[in-house]
Amino acid sequence: MGVVVRLALALGTDTYFDEAYYWQWARHLAWGYFDHPPMVAWLIAALGLRGAALLCGLGTGVAVWGLARDVHGTREAAWRAAALWSAVPVGIVAGVWATPDAPMLLFWALGLWALQRERWVLAGLTCGLALLSKYPSVLLGLAFMLAALRARRLPAGAWLTAGLALLCFLPVVLWNA
Repeated sequence: MGVVVRLALALGTDTYFDEAYYWQWARHLAWGYFDHPPMVAWLIAALGLRGAALLCGLGTGVAVWGLARDVHGTREAAWRAAALWSAVPVGIVAGVWATPDAPMLLFWALGLWALQRERWVLAGLTCGLALLSKYPSVLLGLAFMLAALRARRLPAGAWLTAGLALLCFLPVVLWNA
C-alpha cells in the first residue's frame, strides 16, 4: 500500500522547489555543494528526479524490514516495522521527493542493519554514503559510540567502520577546503 501511495504522490505532484534546486546540482555534478554533500545530485543524475526518491524509499523499507527481522527474530515483526515506516509521514515523503533526506535515511537504515550484524566493512561503506547524503549522518556514529560506551564494549571492527566512513567522506572535506 505504501508503494502505491508513493507512486501516486510522485506521479501526481509537481516538482517541489527544493527538488528543483537539487536537480540543478545534478546538471553540474561535483564533490560538494554550498549547503549539502553530493549524494542527492548523483542519484538524480543517475535515476532521475522521482526515480531517485522512489528507489531510496523502497530501499529504506527493505532495510527497516531486514533490521527488524534480525532484532526481533520474526518475519511478523519485520512486516510490522516496514508497515509502520511506510505509514509515517517522513517515510512517505522521503520516498517521493528527491531531497538529501531520502538517501540519508536509506544509508542510515542500511548502516544500522550492518552495525547490528557486525558487518564492519558494509557498515563503513553505508555510513560513509550516509555522510555523502547529509551532514547530520555523523550522529549515527555518535550514537554508536555512546551505545558502545554504555555497553562497555567497543568492537575492534568499529575502527574499520569509522575509517571507511571517513574515507568515503574525504572528497567532501577536500571540496570544501
